[in-house]
Amino acid sequence: MRPQPEATPIAGASASSVVESLRSRLSGRTVPPYPAGLRSNTGSCIGSTDEEGGVCARSIATLDDDLGVSRYLYAGAALEPVDDMPQWRVTDVIAVPSMRPHEALQIGTCEADRKPDAALAALVDARGAGEMVTRVRWAVRLQRDSGRFVTVSAATVACINEGFGE
Repeated sequence: MRPQPEATPIAGASASSVVESLRSRLSGRTVPPYPAGLRSNTGSCIGSTDEEGGVCARSIATLDDDLGVSRYLYAGAALEPVDDMPQWRVTDVIAVPSMRPHEALQIGTCEADRKPDAALAALVDARGAGEMVTRVRWAVRLQRDSGRFVTVSAATVACINEGFGE
């Protein structure tokens, strides 16, 4: 995987103010459609069959730039589909740190403290890993009750090695 290109900054804006601006513009909004210059290339349902709303009651998905680089994650609450297309009410937005060479973003395939947790997203480096990747640099969890992301200690997280055995 090639290094992630640097985001083009907004003149005079800090990275945190850009995220706050995006969060305030998207919170409560229905997606898709996505803001100009962003699209979502991947995501994961967060829920269970015994939960109100079912398996896809909530989701974590990427917001990717025109180069296909994941710049942000958004948390979504399921709405009724439109023309068989899923619709989400955005409940939170968080910046994804720039990926280093050999890192990948994993959503929904990790565990914390050796307990599977589909509400985790993490930046991992799977070089030399077995079935589980323990080199995790950054991790967040979607809190189902609030719909907000919280930071998780990367040292407690491991993820399924999606390329194991290839």
